[in-house]
Amino acid sequence: MGVRIQKPGAPGHPGGNRRIYVRVNHQNQRKTRVFNSTKAAERYSDEVEYLLKHGKVEDVFTEPAPLTPAPTFTEAVERWWAVEGATMKGGTQDTYQNILHKHLNPAFGERPISDITIADVEAWWAGLRAKGYSYKRLRTIRGILAAIFRRAVTAGMLTRNPADAIAGRMGREDREVRQAEWLTEAELSKALAVAGQREPRYHPLLLTIASSGLRQGEALGLQVGDLDFERCTLAIRRNIRKHRIGSPKSGKPRTVDVPPFTMAVLRGWIDTVRAEAAVRGQEATWLFPGNTGKPIEDKCPREALRRILKAAGIPRQLRIHDLRHTYASLALQRGVPLLVVSRQLGHASIAITADIYGHLVPNATREAATAWEAILTAPSRNPRASCAPESA
Repeated sequence: MGVRIQKPGAPGHPGGNRRIYVRVNHQNQRKTRVFNSTKAAERYSDEVEYLLKHGKVEDVFTEPAPLTPAPTFTEAVERWWAVEGATMKGGTQDTYQNILHKHLNPAFGERPISDITIADVEAWWAGLRAKGYSYKRLRTIRGILAAIFRRAVTAGMLTRNPADAIAGRMGREDREVRQAEWLTEAELSKALAVAGQREPRYHPLLLTIASSGLRQGEALGLQVGDLDFERCTLAIRRNIRKHRIGSPKSGKPRTVDVPPFTMAVLRGWIDTVRAEAAVRGQEATWLFPGNTGKPIEDKCPREALRRILKAAGIPRQLRIHDLRHTYASLALQRGVPLLVVSRQLGHASIAITADIYGHLVPNATREAATAWEAILTAPSRNPRASCAPESA
């Protein structure tokens, strides 16, 4: 029988429509294809006849694999996260997951990623900016979206990155910039005194952060063996956030100096830690353990600091991280060089320290103004300049 084209009105056409049927019957194998145009049907008929003539029967009767539906945005996110998420620190993972859950998945989640247009992204971005998020928040959101689309382009899901259309569109930062909060010397002394009396389990931890500038996670990651009593130093080798142990934020270990007073308190604290570990039948490992011997939870020091500030009569709402700000602020006010403070804090560059605390460097701007006063009032060294009055 071979290949036969059935047009409307031809024998064997089912009728009731204007479609063209191509029927193939070869060695008891049958196949029918339906077309909307005569030209398409004839092209297919010619192709089938050619294949049959050259013995390529399988190419005629083997159905092609169904087209795979385009992956959704959520599926693209999963592929991106599988590659990029494993390299992120715990805190970064938490931040990115929050942004995915709150901003990106609700907007694009179940849509095929190939259907997301530049217009869609621009409309979403305009709405997001109108909600008043900070510059930093918007920059992070846009960076994540661009990275997801970039991975999709690499994987062949997209031909271009729709997020490129919102590059640079951050808008003005109209909201008040939050400056670092810190305790004065008098407030710090009072808070530490209250901590020693009412929160003895948290006093050594809070004292260590305030007098060394550690991040909370770095302090919680300290082990007994990280202390050098002879040199009065702490070795910062790890960071703990939400029970996850990682490297310090800078990615590099460092050594920080602490006052002898702090080391004396920690020496006595280690004796307590070792005694409690012995009762549990364990060996003391962590410098600031909980009841089970493992590091205490992140929220415990925060709650303790809140109680301490209230008892000390300090009305401000301060975070544990503000004790780190306190270290830097008081050290700079006492004349400690900015570079030294930057290294102690573990900042990646002194520029970061200067941006946050530069205004606290004593007399820095006054010295600049004094220097310019000398420049402006000194006799001119310009040979072409003259202060002599013009002759009448």
